[in-house]
Amino acid sequence: MTDLAKPLRADAERNRQAIICAAGSVFAAEGTSVTLEHIAAVAGVGVGTIYRRFASVDELVGVVLEEKMRRYADRTEAAAAAALTEPWEAFRDWVLFILEQQATDLAFSDVLLADGAVSEPFRAEMRRAFRASVQLVNRARSAGTIRDDFDHSDLLLLQHANAGIVRGTNRQAPEAWRRFGDYILQSIRVNGGPLSPVPEIWVR
Repeated sequence: MTDLAKPLRADAERNRQAIICAAGSVFAAEGTSVTLEHIAAVAGVGVGTIYRRFASVDELVGVVLEEKMRRYADRTEAAAAAALTEPWEAFRDWVLFILEQQATDLAFSDVLLADGAVSEPFRAEMRRAFRASVQLVNRARSAGTIRDDFDHSDLLLLQHANAGIVRGTNRQAPEAWRRFGDYILQSIRVNGGPLSPVPEIWVR
């Protein structure tokens, strides 16, 4: 009986990994407004199989994106530390990092802008990232590299705007987020610089 159980456990783990892998691809391309049935089809498993392992899309989102949120929090803390010596560069690179994450993973963008998080570990990483981003903004502003009237909450406006741009232009101009980021950074920085090129699709 024990020998027969081992391959079943191995199959179950393979199915779980197939579901997580498929979910990562689906979430990145389509965001969180998908169904478990759709993910099951992409993973090549039955609907019953996916429901035995994940009760909801939110639960699966938590599993797929928890590690990414941890890396996001690490990156934000590193930016806050770098702002002690290179305030503008640290702030600029971190803003562009956020915009790029939104452009390359729609689900991550959705979760960043959601009212609630999917699990306590996920919420803990979001809080860690938030605290570090406040430090980053304060240090960049105190150094005189960004506008005195720039508020930390303006980052949320930036992310919401970029989410709309990404969803509206991603197929035709996947790099549009970069030019948008340059415009925003120009408006935030005390002394601006050049913009990135106009997306080719828009050049007439």
